[in-house]
Amino acid sequence: MVEQRVNYTHLIDSNKRRKTGTKLMTAFKRLVITALIGLSVTACATGKPTGPVYDPFENTNRKIYSFNTALDNAVLKPAAKTYRYILPDIVEIGIGNFFSNLDDINVIANDLLQGKFRQAGLDTGRFLYNTTAGLLGFIDVSTKVGLVKHNESFGQTLGVWGVGEGPFLMLPLFGPANARSTVGMVVENATTNVPNLVVDDDPTRYGITALNVIALRARLLSAGNLLNSAALDPYLLFRDFWVQQHRRATVDGKVPVAIGEQSSGDELDELDELDELDELDELDELDELDELDELDELDELDELDELDELDSLN
Repeated sequence: MVEQRVNYTHLIDSNKRRKTGTKLMTAFKRLVITALIGLSVTACATGKPTGPVYDPFENTNRKIYSFNTALDNAVLKPAAKTYRYILPDIVEIGIGNFFSNLDDINVIANDLLQGKFRQAGLDTGRFLYNTTAGLLGFIDVSTKVGLVKHNESFGQTLGVWGVGEGPFLMLPLFGPANARSTVGMVVENATTNVPNLVVDDDPTRYGITALNVIALRARLLSAGNLLNSAALDPYLLFRDFWVQQHRRATVDGKVPVAIGEQSSGDELDELDELDELDELDELDELDELDELDELDELDELDELDELDELDSLN
C-alpha cells in the first residue's frame, strides 16, 4: 500500500514536470513564431528617432482613444480611487514593488537580447535581493543599495535590432503602442509573463492581472488629470508623449529624440497646385494661338472680298 502511494506520488510529480516542460516548449514556439511574424510585418517600416509620427489610422485611433477614455472614467479610475482610499500607503507601495519585481524577469531577458550584459548582471542581483531580503519583492531593498530599476521591453529590443516602429496604434484596453511594441507585448505575454507561466487557475491569473492594472492606474491618477486639463487635443499630446518616451527608451539617450513635423505632404500639394497653374498657362497660350488663327481666317476672307470686288470691276 505504501509502495502504491509512492508510485502515485511519483506519477503525479512526473505529470507536473511533463506539463511544465510542455508549457515551456509551447511558450518557446510562440516566441519564435510571433517574432518571425512581427519581424516580417515591421521590418520594412522605418522610423527615425527624430521623425514624424506615422499615424495612418488616426481616425480609428481617435475612436479607440475615446472608447478607452470612457472606459477609464467609468471603471478604472473609480476602482483606482477606491483602491487608493482603502489600502494604507505602505500596502499600496508594497503591491507596486511586488509587480515591479516580477517585471525584472522580463527586463533581464531583454538586457541579454540587447547585449547589455553588465546591466543584466545588475538587474539579476536586484531581482534576487528583492525576492529574498525584500520578501518576494514587497520591499524594495535593492534601490537603497544602489541597484536601480531599469525598464526594458521586447519592443525596445526589436528597435535595437533595427526593426522600424511601424504605424502608431491605439489598442482597445491596452492603450498606445506601435507595430513594433505590439509584437513585443505579445511575445512577452507568452514568454516572460510570470503569472501566465506559473498560475494554472484562470480566475486567479485574471485577478492578479486586474490587481496589477488597478495598482498601475492608481499611480497615474495625477498624470491623467494633468493631461485632460492641459491639452487642447489630448489625443495628440498623449500620442506624441508616448512615442517620444518609447524612442528615448529604445536609443538609451545615445541620439537625440524628437517628434518631427509632417512637411513633405504639404510641399507636394503646393507643387501640384503650381502644376495646375502651368497647365492653365499652356491653355492660355493655346487660346492666344487660336485667336491668331481666327485673325488669319479673317485676313483670308478680306482677300477673297477684294478679289470679288476686282472681278466685279472687270
